[in-house]
Amino acid sequence: MWTSLTRVEAGRKRSATTGRAFTLIELLVVIAIIAILAALLLPTLARAKERGQRVQCLSNLKQLQSGWHLYLLDNNDFMPPNLWDGVPAPAAGAAPGSWVVGNAREVTPTNIIRGVQWPYNSSLGVYHCPSDKSLAVDGQTLRFRSYSLINFLGAAQNDNGPYANLDKRRGCELMRTSTVLAFDCENEDSIEDGMLATYAAPSTQWLNLPGSRHSQGCTFSFADGHVEYWKWHAGILPFIGRPQEATAADLPDLQRVQAALPDP
Repeated sequence: MWTSLTRVEAGRKRSATTGRAFTLIELLVVIAIIAILAALLLPTLARAKERGQRVQCLSNLKQLQSGWHLYLLDNNDFMPPNLWDGVPAPAAGAAPGSWVVGNAREVTPTNIIRGVQWPYNSSLGVYHCPSDKSLAVDGQTLRFRSYSLINFLGAAQNDNGPYANLDKRRGCELMRTSTVLAFDCENEDSIEDGMLATYAAPSTQWLNLPGSRHSQGCTFSFADGHVEYWKWHAGILPFIGRPQEATAADLPDLQRVQAALPDP
């Protein structure tokens, strides 16, 4: 019995001494495989994260559009005002009494809360795109607002501009509501007041610029309440200034926006 136990112990010792660790080459091979897998997986994870942020952005726009409709119901079909305070860009702000007030680059959310739409969308997160990393004027605070409303909805009563025939102030004035743009996720360098200012056709100039932060595309809500994601033909739309002439590459994108403005 003792001899048998001794042999077992000896076998265990031989087994332990014959085991070996990874060689340097084997270790490098394992590290290389892990690096290859990471390179394959990280872009997929990044795309999945972006899709999730886009879905959240579309949800925000859906909520803003629902609040816009509730405002109409409570105000005899009048739209939330969408007014400019007269200050030149980039310091332009939305005038008091608008759906939001002030400039999107301010360091506090006070002017969102002062907007007439706040009682219908009283959560600050609804006003900010999760993909928008732009900062307020202090260079430290994340901006509170990423969205704007097309300039023809809730327009000023005394507007006598060249496109005044597109201005709408009541819901009943809109035709083909499923094709009329309302809220958008605006370009971070273009956004200031509460409106996405747009020239109608046949203009070939951008005034404000829709965003491109969602995989080179933008999210929109429409006057009937639905939301859409648009992939830009030109990819990223760079903001150069306002107004800026559309290039051959992004002219189809401008024309797509112009085709979704209210009917005269």
